[in-house]
Amino acid sequence: MLKFAAAALASALLVPSAFAQQKKPAAAVGFPDAPGKEVLVSKCFQCHSPNMWMDQRQDRRAWESTLYRMVGRGALWTEDEVRQMADYLGNVYGRKQ
Repeated sequence: MLKFAAAALASALLVPSAFAQQKKPAAAVGFPDAPGKEVLVSKCFQCHSPNMWMDQRQDRRAWESTLYRMVGRGALWTEDEVRQMADYLGNVYGRKQ
């Protein structure tokens, strides 16, 4: 009986987090569509709000540096994911000449 109760409790705790990870943030709707958007939304919106990118204007290289700093803080991203996100941010939220 105790094993069943522990399993039920563990399931109840895990299910909401699985749904939260699948749900797209409503704020992502306002982001321009471009290659790399989905990766950015799925990876970064777990911790950050959209204002994080809108308030900063960096070139692609600076965005890549910022993303690798997040990897250093524990983000589990592949090099390809970082490249896609840096490309997106550099194109959409880069410095305007």
